[in-house]
Amino acid sequence: MNHGFRRAYPSALLALGLTVPFCAAWGLYDQTHSLLWVVVAVACGLEFFPLELPGGRQWSTSVFCYVWAADQLGFGAASTTILFSVIAAFLRSAEGKLTGAHLKRLLIALGTHQLALIPAYAALHRALFLPYLIRSALAALVFEFVRAAALALTQSSTRRLRDFAAAFRGLHPAAFLIPASLAALISARETDWTVTLPTAALFVGFLWLSRAHAHLAGECESTRQMYRVLAEHSADLVLIADPAGQISFASPGFLASAGLSRETLVGRSLFDLVAPEDFARFDELFTPSGADGQEHELALEIDGLRVDVALRVTFISSGGPHSSSYLLQARDLAPCRLRAADRLREERLEAVGHLAASAAHEFRNPLTTVMGFVQLFRSQFDEAAPGAYEAIWAELERMKDVTDSLIVLAKPEAVKPIPCDLADVAQSALRACDELALERGISVDLGPLQPAPVLGHPGQLRHMMVHLLRNAIEAAAETHGRVVLSTASTEAEAIVHILDTGPGIPDSVLEHLGEPMYDTQEKGTGMGLMVVHRIVQQHGGKIHIRRTEAPTGTAVEVRLPIHRG
Repeated sequence: MNHGFRRAYPSALLALGLTVPFCAAWGLYDQTHSLLWVVVAVACGLEFFPLELPGGRQWSTSVFCYVWAADQLGFGAASTTILFSVIAAFLRSAEGKLTGAHLKRLLIALGTHQLALIPAYAALHRALFLPYLIRSALAALVFEFVRAAALALTQSSTRRLRDFAAAFRGLHPAAFLIPASLAALISARETDWTVTLPTAALFVGFLWLSRAHAHLAGECESTRQMYRVLAEHSADLVLIADPAGQISFASPGFLASAGLSRETLVGRSLFDLVAPEDFARFDELFTPSGADGQEHELALEIDGLRVDVALRVTFISSGGPHSSSYLLQARDLAPCRLRAADRLREERLEAVGHLAASAAHEFRNPLTTVMGFVQLFRSQFDEAAPGAYEAIWAELERMKDVTDSLIVLAKPEAVKPIPCDLADVAQSALRACDELALERGISVDLGPLQPAPVLGHPGQLRHMMVHLLRNAIEAAAETHGRVVLSTASTEAEAIVHILDTGPGIPDSVLEHLGEPMYDTQEKGTGMGLMVVHRIVQQHGGKIHIRRTEAPTGTAVEVRLPIHRG
C-alpha cells in the first residue's frame, strides 16, 4: 500500500465521520416520524447484545435498523441511527474512558459506517424489483462487507476482512432472514402486530440462543485445547484414528523421545504399526465391542523400532456413522520393567543384607582367631610342607574378603560423607591391584584422570573400585589383553570408566549381574558386584556395564553426583 495513501486514508475517514452528526441533524430536522426514535433505541440496544459468530467473533444486528431507516425514512434517518448506535457501542467498549485516541477511534468508526451506508442505500433503491425481505438482507451484507473492508484498510491488512468473510461462511442464514423478516413486517403499510410481535420474540430468542451457543462452543474449545496440550506433552503415545484405522492425530511427546516425527504416523493405518504376532489380538481390540478401555500388552513396530506397550483402546461415538473414532493410548513398558527389575534387585539386596548380618557376625571373630594362629605357626607350616602357609593364607584372605563384603551389605559404615576426588581414589585402588596385575601379566593403563569431586566415603569408593579393577584384570588375563582406567566429570556427574579387552560378557549374562549367587567366574558368589551396586546406590549414583565390540571386552561406567563444594 502506498505510503501517502496510508497517511491520507485515516484522515479521510475522520472527515467522513465528522459529517455523520450533520447528516443526523439534517435527518432530525427533516424527519418527524415517531418510529425513528424507536428504531434508534432498538439499534442502541442491539449494540449491547451482539450476535455471536463462529470463532468467537461478534456481529451487531443493528445493521438492519440502518437498512430499515434508510429505506423507510431516508439517508439522514439512517445516519441518525448510526450516530447513536455507534456511540452506544463506543460506551460499551470504552469502559468510561475518554481520551484523544478514543475520540479518534469513534470518528473512524462513524466514518466506516457512513462509507458503508452509501452502497447499502444504493442497493436498497436500485433493487426495487426484489422483495423487501431479499433487498434488506442484501443491503445488510453489502453494508457489513464494505465496513469491514474500510476498517481493514485502516490497519494496512486484509486479515480482518478474511476473518470476517470466514465468519460469514459459518453464519446460519437465519441470522439474516429473521431480522430481515422482522424489518419487512414493520415496513408493511398495515402492520400486523399478531405476526410482528412473535417474529420479534423469535429474533430475541435467536440472539439468546446464539450467545448460549457461543458460550458452549467456548467451553468446548477450551476443553479441547486443554486435552490437546495434555496429549501433546504426554510421554505416552496417544493416537486418534477413524473406524478404518487411519491415524488423524499422534502425540509428539512419545515420538520425539523415540526420534520420530508426527508425520511418521499421521495418515498411516494403525494395522501397519502392530507387530505380526499381535495382529490378531489387535484386530479384536479395534472394534466397538472389543475397545474396553483396559490395558493390553502387545508390541508395536514403527519404522523398524520395536516397542512393547500397554495399549488402551477406547471407542468414541458422536452419534453419526461417520463421526466415530478410536482413542488409543500406548504406554512404553520398558521403563516399567526397568523399575520392576530395580525393585526386585533392591528386595534381593535387602534379603541378602539380613542374612549377611548374622553370617558376618558368626564368621568374623573365628576367622580373626584362625588368621592369628596361622601367622603364629608360620614356620611350622613351612617345615611341614613348603608353600602350605601361602596356600592357607590366600584362602583365609579370600574368606576375609567375603566377610568384609557381607559387612558392607549388612551394615554400611556409619561414617559422615566427606569431599573426595575419584581420581585420587582410582590411583589408590590401582596401587592395591598392582600385585594381581603383575601376577597375571596384565598392563593397567591410566587414561585421563580428570578431577572428579564427589561427596562420599573414600573407603567404600576404594573398595568398589578395587573390586571392579580385579574383575577387569581377571577378564583381561584370559586373552592377554589390557585394562584402561580413567575418570572424568561433567556439570552434574563424576564418572569412572574401566575398560578391559577380555572375552566380554554375553548379553544374556549382563542383565543378571549384581544378583546373589550369580557370577561370571566359576568360584564366584556374585557377592562382589552386589557390594558394588550397594555402594553406588548409597552414593546416589548409577552403574552401567556393557559389552564392547571394537575392541572386544567389557566397559564399566560408574556415574556419581558431582560435588561443587
